[in-house]
Amino acid sequence: MAEITGGKLLARALRAEGIEFLFGLPSPEADPLLAELEDNGIRLVPVHHEAAAVHMAEGLYKTSGKVAAVLGNPGPGSANLLPGVLTARHEGVPVVVITSQHRMGVVYPSSPATFQGQDQLDLFRPVVKWGGPVFAWDRIPEVLRLAFREMWNGRPGPVHLEIPGPVLYEVGEEESVPILPPVASRGEGPRASAEQLDEAAGILAGAERPIVMAGTGVDRGRANDPLLEVVELLACPVLPTMAGRSVVSSEHPNYLFGNGPAGDDARREADVVLIVGSRVGNLDLPYDEYWGDPSVQQVIQIDIDPLSLGVSRPLRLGILSDARAALEGLADRLRKMELPRSDAADLARYRAKHQQTMESLAAPILEWKGPGIHPAHAIGVIGSVFGPGAIYTVDGGNTSLWAASVLPPTGPNSYHSILELGMLGTGIPSAVGAKLGEPDREVVCITGDGAAGFNIMEMQSAARERLEITTVVFSEGSWTMEVRNEINAYGRTFGTEQGEIRWDLLAEGLGCQGEFVERIEDLEPVLHNCREQAGPSLVCLRTDREANLAVPEDLAGRFRAVYSGSEDAERVANT
Repeated sequence: MAEITGGKLLARALRAEGIEFLFGLPSPEADPLLAELEDNGIRLVPVHHEAAAVHMAEGLYKTSGKVAAVLGNPGPGSANLLPGVLTARHEGVPVVVITSQHRMGVVYPSSPATFQGQDQLDLFRPVVKWGGPVFAWDRIPEVLRLAFREMWNGRPGPVHLEIPGPVLYEVGEEESVPILPPVASRGEGPRASAEQLDEAAGILAGAERPIVMAGTGVDRGRANDPLLEVVELLACPVLPTMAGRSVVSSEHPNYLFGNGPAGDDARREADVVLIVGSRVGNLDLPYDEYWGDPSVQQVIQIDIDPLSLGVSRPLRLGILSDARAALEGLADRLRKMELPRSDAADLARYRAKHQQTMESLAAPILEWKGPGIHPAHAIGVIGSVFGPGAIYTVDGGNTSLWAASVLPPTGPNSYHSILELGMLGTGIPSAVGAKLGEPDREVVCITGDGAAGFNIMEMQSAARERLEITTVVFSEGSWTMEVRNEINAYGRTFGTEQGEIRWDLLAEGLGCQGEFVERIEDLEPVLHNCREQAGPSLVCLRTDREANLAVPEDLAGRFRAVYSGSEDAERVANT
């Protein structure tokens, strides 16, 4: 029998699980794995910071549904992964985190004299769904299977494998350890029962004013089409969550903006609410003031994770299920039922109020004449150049709010932001991962200059990998989102000034096309030029700080409610 290294065995096991990319940096401990990646169809993408490796994996998964592996070298290399892994845990992103050790004889436990000998299992335990060591060559495929089972159990998330260097260098008989396909090592699911779907369909069919709330779980589950079929059968409003912007197009006739007055009315007046793929977190204002009477209003919630059911609203029916399977089953039942059509006048009223709100929010933006560049005007130009077919990765403070408000509606899985944890710096590496996942589509990163500074070096990774992405940095030399509170509370700012940064010149030094724009009329031709480049481009866009601070008060107030709780939420709701 032929003998193979642990590195080759791990590479084969990863490929059997569908891994196509590994993001990370080389080290002697991991070389036996890295040497086998290409022969097993896995592409190594080196990074400049390990946290960015996980953000790349995030962009890859959110766009294409593909899972990646990331690599942390002993000691600081593994520690650098933590911010990205924590973000992945909050975002529900599955990723295989692989760390190594120099040698086993001086760790678990390690003495204070051990070089880079910290307990990495303990280090990662609070931020991963599951973690375990591989101390024996022949257990590599088995432990990887354990990790994948936990990764997909409930809401997806990161898992951790600690594989010391000696295990990767060890050799064994190739045929002595079977590598099983996923179908042989885990099941699919969960799935809603027929009785649950019958009950849910009956409740919805009997509703006078049903509404549907849809979160990112619909996108991740590729359940957009059956969701819209349910909405259209019920002829009811559909409200995407703030994170679920790309779940339903704002151009759909049943769409309502969930965080505006029309969405508030629809939630308060609904007798039945169907929630799919969302925990209804603080960003979606779960407080009673935004909902109907919980003793009367009936809530049906469909989610893949039992821990997400009933978190913020009392339930009439909680269904533990894959979103697509449940919605397909629900649509099939509703299609065969006599449905009392929801009052079209209600939907028309909500839509009219939504349109009025949008026009009111847009008026001061449209009337703004400068000097300088209003961020909303710039995002309007970006959206018109790249259109609804692009993938947008959005990063930063106020910049992300303007992007959410002004960018065109996209297709499913095509608008990526970090809203639960609020981690800055994800945009650029996420764009890299998105482009690797969908190489034939245009990818645009919109970021503020505060956020850009975290992972700007990954533009060099994009240049090295010859990825045609466009990054637009809204540059004011300030942590602008923090300015308003400091001025209002203290009459001055502290810690918000960054100074002028020429991101375009920095990008040129990293091997990218760099552009500097100070006038709005120059932005469109510059963006067209970026689209024609054979590699990555970065536009340093000099936006106006005062315009950036003028985020509509209603939206700003709702964010205060997130931070301050329901008392402030009630005040905002009544303004």
